[in-house]
Amino acid sequence: MKNIKYLLIALILVFVFFGVSNINLNYINCMKATKHSYISKAGADHISAICEAFIKEEVMVK
Repeated sequence: MKNIKYLLIALILVFVFFGVSNINLNYINCMKATKHSYISKAGADHISAICEAFIKEEVMVK
């Protein structure tokens, strides 16, 4: 019975870890667009704001 309890806890931690890492990967992928050499400062700020709003909305919906 103890083994099942520990296995369940480990499984939950794995799901939480992959959920958090997925959110971070989405944010990193979104922010890559702000690193282009041809984008202006205002454009980079705009994309950054969109990325933050997208991530916040995704976290709130889940």
